[in-house]
Amino acid sequence: MKIISQIFFRNYHLVVIAAGQCLCIFGQTVHSATIEQENNFKNVLEKMESDVLALRDEIERVYQYRCNLSTLNSCGYSNYNDCTSSYPNEACVSEDEFVINCGEGMACKASWDITTSKVSIPEALATEAQGNPTDPEIIESVCYTRLAEPYLVTKFERDTYYWSQYNVSPSWSYFGAHNGMFRQIPATHREQCGSYDHRRRPWFVAASSGPKDLVLVLDISGSMNDYGRLNLMKEAAITGKILCIRRLSIILSETNL
Repeated sequence: MKIISQIFFRNYHLVVIAAGQCLCIFGQTVHSATIEQENNFKNVLEKMESDVLALRDEIERVYQYRCNLSTLNSCGYSNYNDCTSSYPNEACVSEDEFVINCGEGMACKASWDITTSKVSIPEALATEAQGNPTDPEIIESVCYTRLAEPYLVTKFERDTYYWSQYNVSPSWSYFGAHNGMFRQIPATHREQCGSYDHRRRPWFVAASSGPKDLVLVLDISGSMNDYGRLNLMKEAAITGKILCIRRLSIILSETNL
């Protein structure tokens, strides 16, 4: 877990934290702010939102070529999975990455390849030899998303420079299709083959089921006045929230309790 920045935004003290694949924001009410800090925070959010929209546009662009013969012909033996593949430019993960040590850690904590992407397919769908799929739709998704790989590689290079000003590594980019195909950069290996299914992840479930309104039901009965429980509950509801960004668009609102 790495703190990107601590920023005062209006009457909130915001701590932007990168933890694995999730960006989270802790909010706490304060009474001071600076224009520079506000602009800094806005720029970070605008950058992240812009990146998501740009990735969406790129996936939509390559989707148009899913039926081209050239797309299908160039697809064979051109993709790497996260279980059996050896990546072409595999290297040790940098020391500041949020990873779990692999084995005894004699060589490095873990390995990755930032010059290529990897494909993950759930075990139940990867029934061919070496974890390959048989479903034509999944194969099609693997092939057309491969066309987005140059964009993903270039984006990671640009992001490395951008996020260096906050002393953190760039966020990983990935795309998850409805059929179970998942493509990610950097390319990393998974400890257990076929164990990852992005369709069960909160970010995919939330995005595929649409936006939701959040309603907090709070107990304000007399017993809540004992031991300061009512004030603790209010504080938890207002300032103890952790918002994990799933679409990189944030709305911070205050509620009068």
